[in-house]
This record gives sequence, structure tokens and C-alpha cells, in this order.
Amino acid sequence: MINMEFWPVKRLLLLLMFTVAFVMARPINDGNKLFALGDYDAALVEYTKARESEPANPLLFYNIGTCLYQLGQWEGAKVELEAATRMPDSSMASKASYNLGNTHFRMGEASSEPSERIASWRESVAYLKKAIDLNPDFEKAKRNVEIVQRKLKEEIDKQKEQKNEDQDKDQKQPELSPKAKEALARALQLSKEEQYASAKSLLEQNIAEDETAGQLAPYVQRIDDVIEIKAGRKPKAKIDASNTDNELEVI
Repeated sequence: MINMEFWPVKRLLLLLMFTVAFVMARPINDGNKLFALGDYDAALVEYTKARESEPANPLLFYNIGTCLYQLGQWEGAKVELEAATRMPDSSMASKASYNLGNTHFRMGEASSEPSERIASWRESVAYLKKAIDLNPDFEKAKRNVEIVQRKLKEEIDKQKEQKNEDQDKDQKQPELSPKAKEALARALQLSKEEQYASAKSLLEQNIAEDETAGQLAPYVQRIDDVIEIKAGRKPKAKIDASNTDNELEVI
């Protein structure tokens, strides 16, 4: 289980105390104290009381969504945080989008259905990118986008691999056509000349046009890895999920 926490409600409130203090009902203040102590159930009760007198207070959507997240109630957290992303203050909306992105990540992580995992992680990436759009200096959001995208690609590749394995059971892979063999030879030569982008494009075009060229996909992946390394990035290999405790985090 990845250990994650949201942007502290107490810190966020301090940023807004001069503009919203006069409308803060006592229950929200009590909720903040309980939240800081880690008593999320009790904090949720206080925030719910505060909502009775401040039903349109956008900060309550954020705080309630945060509590529900901490309690592992992802669906409820999603509803509240979606409302919080519509706050007029771009800084607050960015933080809400960031937290919502991580909520979607958790929902995907908890799903046993690959298609649901993929859909949730795509939503996660979308909201994390929205957080960056609202705050271009949001470094943690940038890091999380990178990590979730890699997890997403890993899941998609896994499903493609499974699909290919299932297809292989039904029929043997056909021999490469003369055109596909020629394309592979040309791509290998281009790679030797370090024309990796051209080599990749040539293989991808043949895979799309020639039904026997599907088995060239591993060559495309290898070339893609070389391109990533040449650009100073890590190759798109599978990652060890056990390391994400220190990588994927919420403010």
C-alpha cells in the first residue's frame, strides 16, 4: 500500500485566513484541529456540521474530500474534490486537481479490472496535468504525472502482451513477408547510422500495413528505449512498484 497524504488542510487555511476567517463557523475550525490529530472520522463530522451553515463554501468540498480520501472512501472523495477543482482561486483549484488526480490513481490501484485501472489512471494523469496548467511550478504534480504515466503504460503493455499470448494460442505467427524483412534490414541499418527516429517510423509503418510485421514490435520498443536514453531520459521499462512509496506522494 503506497503511503500518501493530502495537502495539509491547516496550511491551506492559513493561506486564506485573512479572506475567509469571517465566514468560518466554529465546526470547521474544530474539524481542522481533529484533522491535524489524524482523527479523520471526527473531523468529517465537524466539516459536515459546518456545511449546514456554509453549503456553498468551496473549502468544505476540499476538506471533506480530503477526509474521505484519508478514510479510503475514494468515490466520495472524488465527488467532493471534483467540486473543489471549480474554485475560482487558481492556486486552490490546482491543489484540488492534484489531490483528485491521486484519488483516481488510488481508485485504479484498488480495481481488479484492468480496463477500470487503465481508465482511472488516465483520469489521474488528466487531473495532474490540470494541476500543472493552473500552477506551472507544481513540481510534485510533474513528478506524479511521470510516475502514473509509466504505471499506465505498464498496464497497457501488460494487457497487449496478454492479448498477443491469447492470439498465439490460436494461431502460429506467420513468417515475415519479403517487404517486412526488407524493412527490418533497413531499420537495423538506420539504427547503426544512429537514425533511430527514421528506423522507428519505418517499422511502425510496416507494422500498420503488413499483417506479418506485428512481430517487429519488440524492435520498435528497443529503438524507442535508445531514443529515450539519448534524450537523457530513463527507458520506458517496467518499474518496481515497491519503490513508489518514496516517489508517488500527495502534498
